[in-house]
Amino acid sequence: MSPFTEKYNIHTHSFYCGHGSGTISDYFREGLRQGLETLGFSEHCPFPDGFLSRSRMDYGMRTSYESDVRSLKGGAMTVALGYECDYFPKYKAYFEDLRGSVDYLITGTHFIIRPDGSRVSPFSDRLTQDDLLRYRDQLLAALDTGLFDCIAHPDLYMAGYSDWDETAQGIAREIISAAVSRDLPLEVNANGLLKPRPFGRVPYPYGPFFDLVHELGAPVFLSTDAHKVANLVRNRDVIEDFARSRRLRLLRPSFPDGQLCWTASEGTWRGEGETLTACGVAERQ
Repeated sequence: MSPFTEKYNIHTHSFYCGHGSGTISDYFREGLRQGLETLGFSEHCPFPDGFLSRSRMDYGMRTSYESDVRSLKGGAMTVALGYECDYFPKYKAYFEDLRGSVDYLITGTHFIIRPDGSRVSPFSDRLTQDDLLRYRDQLLAALDTGLFDCIAHPDLYMAGYSDWDETAQGIAREIISAAVSRDLPLEVNANGLLKPRPFGRVPYPYGPFFDLVHELGAPVFLSTDAHKVANLVRNRDVIEDFARSRRLRLLRPSFPDGQLCWTASEGTWRGEGETLTACGVAERQ
């Protein structure tokens, strides 16, 4: 196992998310201790009407969260302010307003809405083929808005689905192709290595999904999706080796002028002559 060399994490949760622990300052100190160059906070985005409040911060805590992150800007380590958002069309105007107040937005589908209005999640439920199709539709709808800078755990549906069958593969190709067409990086998420294994395998990152990522040439970034301070860089070496072994097209984030930019990372697994740089969603609209 090689030591990790990608000195960033932009998918980070604290006590604000409602199911994490550690203060913003705790993570900042740990990031400095671990030699990170960039640390982005991406709490699960609250909704004004309290939707999904059992697993999201209270909407009234937004100001405190944003103030805590902004208070740490300007030091030796770049600190960025963001949110991780489940996208639903009825909240599009809210996300548009939110977009203007932060450095970046991540989209990730955690809940699948069934026709009867009930919700299921790949984290806790066994999914049907119809659930997978709805997962795809919800994620692609988020990408169509042009509001998001990257895609969290795009392979999460395989945490709740046992077989890499024709449906699962077809959905992977659609998600990956959409990412390629928009120059949006897909996340290789280390948090899945800490999750239960109901099918006798790591739920995510899911190897066959990322084999298709390599085949289709989609860009990726790495993160730990930490929900406690001790996990801020946990398994970074594992996912970096995962990316290296699949020769994935790895991008690195930076925040010049408070806008997320993606720049080609150096590394022998990346492909020759890669120079792609994409800065913020504004360029893509």
